[in-house]
Amino acid sequence: MVSIEDVAKHAGVSIATVSRVLNRTGYVSDDTELKVLKAVNELDYKPHISARTLARKKSQLVGIVMSKRIYELLDKDIGKFYRIILDAIENNVMMYKMASKRILFEEEEISGCDGYIILGSDMNEEEIEEITAKSKVVLVDHYIDGLRVDSVLSDGYDGVFYITQKFLDSGFNKIVHLHGLLKYYGFRDRYTGYVAAMRKNGRLPVSIEYDELHEEVDNVLKKILRDNVPEVIICSNDVIAINALRKLKEWEYTIPEEINIVGFDDIPDAEKEGLSTLRVQKSELGFNAVKRLYELLNNQSLHPYKQSIYTSYVKRSSTVI
Repeated sequence: MVSIEDVAKHAGVSIATVSRVLNRTGYVSDDTELKVLKAVNELDYKPHISARTLARKKSQLVGIVMSKRIYELLDKDIGKFYRIILDAIENNVMMYKMASKRILFEEEEISGCDGYIILGSDMNEEEIEEITAKSKVVLVDHYIDGLRVDSVLSDGYDGVFYITQKFLDSGFNKIVHLHGLLKYYGFRDRYTGYVAAMRKNGRLPVSIEYDELHEEVDNVLKKILRDNVPEVIICSNDVIAINALRKLKEWEYTIPEEINIVGFDDIPDAEKEGLSTLRVQKSELGFNAVKRLYELLNNQSLHPYKQSIYTSYVKRSSTVI
């Protein structure tokens, strides 16, 4: 039988680190989390959950539903956010003695599973309603107003409100928000937090939309810099922030003396680039989604709820505060 010591050795980390990852206690870097979760999967490690779980004879099947877009991002740097969440989901499914399979909703029929975890915000309201009408469902990194489906997500509103307020309190006034497409809930939630903080302090919100998958950052930054050089650019994810950071340095702006750059997510590349960011607890999103679906499948706490997990600010060299 595989032990926690075997997992630690395979991952090249301490037993305490493995314990922190599996129990979601204390800070562990994203790269380390990925190593531990990979080792857990490769060794098929299944820690004890509960006597009730072990006693269950029939293994339940969890469908992990995602878009083709997200699936194709998993092996790219831009997709590390989703890969960490997915690894956490698949690992925790095993710990609960359940089985899982990935489903691309554009290409496969969504059927045959006991319950479903829908990853990301690419599926529309009608499609989600169709699944919830016949199955237990938990949304991860997504929420739809008024639908009342169980959702586990990061608190983007609070995170961006917090960091905007932090800069305002420190005497910065020219703060711009560079955000992704607002059709996605996560970007919309972060944008709303920025606007609320600026208006609360009597400041005019200035925001620009940027599609990091299909646009070059040059033209977007030129729009931002055209009238006034901002003191702070708060970005709605790390990929957008890193693109902006690299381009501004190329244009010989001094960071953070002239412009502070803040990201959101804390993907591994954020640390490499010295990017200050709001850290999303990605593994916790995945772990809690499985826990919630397990409760629903076993008729526990059936009233749906939205679980919103706070971010934490990580200061690096791209900001002065």
